Amino acid sequence: MHSPAPAAPSDHDLPPLHATPPGLYRHYKGGWYTVIDTVRCSETLQGMTLYRALYGGFGLWVRPATMFNESADFEGRHQPRFTRHEPAGVPLVDAPTARALIAHLRHLAQLQGIHLDTALRAPPPEPTTCCERGCNGCVWEGFYEALHHWRTDALNLLDGSSR
Repeated sequence: MHSPAPAAPSDHDLPPLHATPPGLYRHYKGGWYTVIDTVRCSETLQGMTLYRALYGGFGLWVRPATMFNESADFEGRHQPRFTRHEPAGVPLVDAPTARALIAHLRHLAQLQGIHLDTALRAPPPEPTTCCERGCNGCVWEGFYEALHHWRTDALNLLDGSSR
């Protein structure tokens, strides 16, 4: 007679995950990221935050969730390593932030099966004619204003499709 096979471990046997909520985050050094999920390392069982850079090659990264969510002394002051931001409240004041917001909203739309540029419209194009003299009424001011309206419309579309 064979003895019964040992029971496979279940999620109840695992240490707590301490998940990082999905969303838009900014690193204390200024980079923007989308947190996709919290996953578990198969070797250590440690919770790992899976996130995508919203610049450069848009690479996927993983970092221990406890480290991702920690506050410590960085650059001479106590602050969080990453800070979560609501897309509606992100100040539109520089091109890297604008690009990150567009990428994040496109990601949220993709999760809902929506191609944002088709369902709504493409975001406004970045200016190419700025003289960089800080003019009153600079082309970048118009871009950020147009992007603000696109963001509002995109968030309304995404909110309406999740109901």
